[in-house]
Amino acid sequence: MLSEFIKTRLLRSESQGIDQTLITCFAALVAIGFIMITSATLDYALQVKSNSFYFTIKHSIYMLFGLFISIVVSKIKLSFYDDYSKLFLLIAFIISLIIFIPGFGREINGAKRWLDLGFITIQVSEISRFFIMIWICSFISKRDVNLSFNKCLLIVAILCAIILSQRDFGSAALLIFTFFSLMFVAGLHLKKLFYYFTIVFIISIPLIIYQPYRLKRVISFMNPWDDPSGSGYQLIASLLAFGKGGFFGLGLGSSIQKLNYLPESYNDFIFALIAEELGLFFTLIIISLFMIIFIRIIRLANKSIDNNMIFASNLSFTIGFFIIYQALIHILVNTGLAPTKGMGLPMISYGGTNLLMMFLFMGLLVRIQIENRQKISQAVRRGY
Repeated sequence: MLSEFIKTRLLRSESQGIDQTLITCFAALVAIGFIMITSATLDYALQVKSNSFYFTIKHSIYMLFGLFISIVVSKIKLSFYDDYSKLFLLIAFIISLIIFIPGFGREINGAKRWLDLGFITIQVSEISRFFIMIWICSFISKRDVNLSFNKCLLIVAILCAIILSQRDFGSAALLIFTFFSLMFVAGLHLKKLFYYFTIVFIISIPLIIYQPYRLKRVISFMNPWDDPSGSGYQLIASLLAFGKGGFFGLGLGSSIQKLNYLPESYNDFIFALIAEELGLFFTLIIISLFMIIFIRIIRLANKSIDNNMIFASNLSFTIGFFIIYQALIHILVNTGLAPTKGMGLPMISYGGTNLLMMFLFMGLLVRIQIENRQKISQAVRRGY
């Protein structure tokens, strides 16, 4: 009787509330992003838009819209995504291809990867790579992953080819890393995983060499001082920001590098800006927040497995991998440990599409927690 009482109490405690730690860490990163974007863009916005708060106001609008998306998504049952996973797959390919139609696609810095809707410009790869993973999460939740792997890999390869044609190597790499990581946790044989990942790695080498600008980035990564005013400029400026910041930083708003020395300081190199203004100490706090978020998401994924919610578990793992890999790539690039790649820091960097996707992720994670709670509550009511 005592053991049954304890078990029931444990089940009831598990069924109460949402993971406040996860939400708090997410909110903290969004708040840091808002502050740092404001700091990074005050002078720049005055120069290019004649309004110091142009980017701050625009980012605020994305934040509010993102919050709305998060709330709406948290109300939609997971079965909707599972039942209509093929539709998400279709949408992923449609929006990836539609930008090649004149009048729809918008080219920025030589790359045509944005869909111009007039009132908003969307980076389609941000959406398509997640939508395709929704289908994969659903597909492997109903089948043996070792038998369904080849079909999933083919679909991912086709989308990666389209993304690469948009000159977005980073998004393709992020999708590949997330896909193989999900296959690993889903139970794909290690020999098969290693074999196909090696093939993908070998294929990626000529893709880098084929594009001169990618090859330049790799060469400048190895020795940026060979071309300090050209391909190595961004990396050198980023490293200087870290050096100037020291352990505690120069102070909020006191960055020197953001004054036209560090390109994309509010986006691709915002981690370096944070290091300069708030120091190494604060960058370690940010890394800790990302680690906590990742650990909590993995914990949620494992809990979903315990509750026999395989699709929810796959979705949780996918979101966790997307966030942590993007953060890792951004940090490695900013610290000179990876070749320069235009990829923002999740929740922090300026960029509407990515921020909206992060809020969508949070809405999904809340929904997964709710349905886990409901499952446990049902077990309690049945007198588990």
